[in-house]
Amino acid sequence: MNVMNGRVAIVTGSTAGIGYAIAEQLARAGASVVVNGRTAETLKEAESGIEMLGGKVLGIQADASSESDIKTIVHETVSYFGHIDILINNAATVGVGYSVDNMPNEVWTDVLDANLTSVFLCCKHAIPQIKQSEFGRIINIGGLSGKNPLPFAAADAVSKAGILALTRVLAAELGYYNVTVNTVIPGFQPDTETGKKFNEGLAEAFNITPQESIDATRSRTLLKRFETLDEIAKTVLFLCSDAGAAITGQDLNVNCGLATH
Repeated sequence: MNVMNGRVAIVTGSTAGIGYAIAEQLARAGASVVVNGRTAETLKEAESGIEMLGGKVLGIQADASSESDIKTIVHETVSYFGHIDILINNAATVGVGYSVDNMPNEVWTDVLDANLTSVFLCCKHAIPQIKQSEFGRIINIGGLSGKNPLPFAAADAVSKAGILALTRVLAAELGYYNVTVNTVIPGFQPDTETGKKFNEGLAEAFNITPQESIDATRSRTLLKRFETLDEIAKTVLFLCSDAGAAITGQDLNVNCGLATH
């Protein structure tokens, strides 16, 4: 069912993992999708994958932590599709494995720039276009470290907690324009590139093997399993659809019970 017909969505960091799953789900539902990534090869693969589904897609090679690149994404989207209805802030980096007293300043700065400042800048430049839509959605992809205490992940935790605060502020500012703003909080995806990097950094800090880290994390989930990329993407689609029109300013856990608040 094409519940997203006529909608235009930007999904940052969408050449693989969660971002690509979201872009694919939106395209299946009829949305025109803008995918972006830093490398031309992976971007082309993402474009081709969505085109094979029959979806309308525009690939833009860009760094979502660069303000000039963000401006380019917004400009090219409007030039190509005419408008913007949906912004999915998914692009992020990993900086785990350091205690606060041993964390290099550049790691702290890089993580906050990539995970939090990028969300601010994407919103800043896309909001003027989204306000013009009679239907607007902003969905930020958060992280468990912003809720649950996680040693050796201070930069990640602060950036993800900041996203929760920014989400609530944006929801308050944009409600008048019928724009909803929410955060989706996945749990753990050990098979994705980002998930592997995250897990390996934590495992090393805790002096355990990556598999031991995976097993320990799974045991803490209420469902005793990890959520799938498809389950995350379908939650995002729900929030983007008319069914999610009354939900704003919220953070939704899609993490099999790793977080319950």
